[in-house]
Amino acid sequence: MSRPLLPLKAGAIVFTLLWTAWMMWWSGSFSSANVIILALCGAAVGYLWYRAMRWQFERMGMLPGKDDASGAS
Repeated sequence: MSRPLLPLKAGAIVFTLLWTAWMMWWSGSFSSANVIILALCGAAVGYLWYRAMRWQFERMGMLPGKDDASGAS
């Protein structure tokens, strides 16, 4: 795991957990099907949030670009 991305990955995990918990609380239904569907949706939302934040931080120059991270010149 790359060091500059560690806080971003941790933030994505926390975001995923909070989003999933909020959606479960908001729906009010704790059936097994609802929990599975919301967990899958939460994983997708967390992944999309991570990709969007990584793109934005690379664009702002706060993270090394994909070419810089490879180490090959």
